[in-house]
Amino acid sequence: MNGHEKRTQGKRNAIVKAAQELFAEKGVTGVSVTDIAAKAKVSRVTLFKYFGDKETLTKEAMSSWIEQLMTEYDTILSSGMPFHQKLLQLLHTRLTGRKRIGEQFIQATVWGDPELQRLIKEMTATHAVPIIMRFIDEGKQSGEIDSSLDNEAILAYFSAFGPVVKNPEYIKKGKAFQTSMFNLFMGGLIKNWYQRMDTTHQAQEIER
Repeated sequence: MNGHEKRTQGKRNAIVKAAQELFAEKGVTGVSVTDIAAKAKVSRVTLFKYFGDKETLTKEAMSSWIEQLMTEYDTILSSGMPFHQKLLQLLHTRLTGRKRIGEQFIQATVWGDPELQRLIKEMTATHAVPIIMRFIDEGKQSGEIDSSLDNEAILAYFSAFGPVVKNPEYIKKGKAFQTSMFNLFMGGLIKNWYQRMDTTHQAQEIER
């Protein structure tokens, strides 16, 4: 990559990062192209040159966040931590990721944009599903997940909880509700979940 390409990529990255931070703080509708350009220290002309319009930039910002999250998940699964610690770290990463990008941003983009929903489904099939399968296989090998359970059935179990976390009411319910939902989910998947895991410790992990 030559000097011009590096400068170009640097500007693109700065614009995406600025958009992510502003969207997380104010939501998509509360941020203007002028706001993003000012935070990224570029002109409006430069922003439009690289992304065309705010909608395209919004999708790029969300896609970049998902790719980063998948990389973090992969790093956790590739670590030498015990399976149950990986599990808690995955949850922690997911929750901090949502805080980092902002619930307003997630709801405005994912739940309100059919095209972005399609994009996320494609990225899920390409990146998330293989990560989930690694997680399941490791759980079975370690004895944390019943090896007799069909992998396709486990994936369906994961999918069944999708509508719950997508519901805006899930966020409004607060941490106690979310922690209970998490325990219900993991209790149906991980052997002796309630006996092995200290409830207070789980709550502390989720609150971080």
